Amino acid sequence: MRTLGIGKSVVINCYAKINLTLEILGKRADGYHEVRSVMQTIGLADRLEVEAAKELVFTCSDPALATTDNLVYRAARLLQAEYGVRTGAEMRLEKRIPVAAGLGGGSSDAAGTIVALNRLWDLQLPLAEQQRLAAQLGSDVPFFLTGGTALATGRGECITPLPPLPPHWVVLVPLPNALSTATVYGAVTPADYTSGVITADIVAAAQHGALLSQTRWYNALARPARALAPEIKAAQAALLRAGAQYAHVSGSGPTVFTVCQEEAEACKLAAALQHEGYHAEAVPFVWARWV
Repeated sequence: MRTLGIGKSVVINCYAKINLTLEILGKRADGYHEVRSVMQTIGLADRLEVEAAKELVFTCSDPALATTDNLVYRAARLLQAEYGVRTGAEMRLEKRIPVAAGLGGGSSDAAGTIVALNRLWDLQLPLAEQQRLAAQLGSDVPFFLTGGTALATGRGECITPLPPLPPHWVVLVPLPNALSTATVYGAVTPADYTSGVITADIVAAAQHGALLSQTRWYNALARPARALAPEIKAAQAALLRAGAQYAHVSGSGPTVFTVCQEEAEACKLAAALQHEGYHAEAVPFVWARWV
């Protein structure tokens, strides 16, 4: 996440993410699933601009998202309530990350709002306090306060930053039909559970500056996502036909992706997918973060 403050306005790039692993260990007493996941921010971002105002005003490039239920507005209201903030802000969101696509767009926007308003309103909140607030908005939101490469545990809200991975490129193939995260999690069965050892292995590799082979990556939500959206399987097949060695599902889907070492290879794959009628693009790993 990157910010630039100019006078009484702040501009934030709210980056998307992919899951290199997403393991579910089981269901907790509170109803959430216990997860182990390694996430990586990528060079696809929404743009959030906040400016001092008397009241909270939220607009979005997609008018259907400009509601009081949007995580941007909810994050602003949470900050006001927690710290007795009486001033407002005009918040303008330019969406580039597909909605309900498994890329964390809404969660990243929420984290960006916390960062931006913390600066605009001069709240001087430390990272730990921002993370506490972020966890109230969603399990993925705390991750986006640091970004880069990180291990997520608990229900996803407990974040341990990892050393930056070597530079890689991601070929993203978002699909038009959104998938609700709650719906996909609701379709998980014990057959999808694993021990967490795959994530432990990718963490160990990352701590030595390496990216674990994609043959080992696992996403517990891929099977239920494919069952709910069969077009995912077709997109994975198209990616493999184009020459990719692997085709993964990010988060709860339906976005399909692969990771390449070289930009040229990623761009070639994206072009091949575009020729088949898919909206595909190549973006790099990014490590912009807030500390």
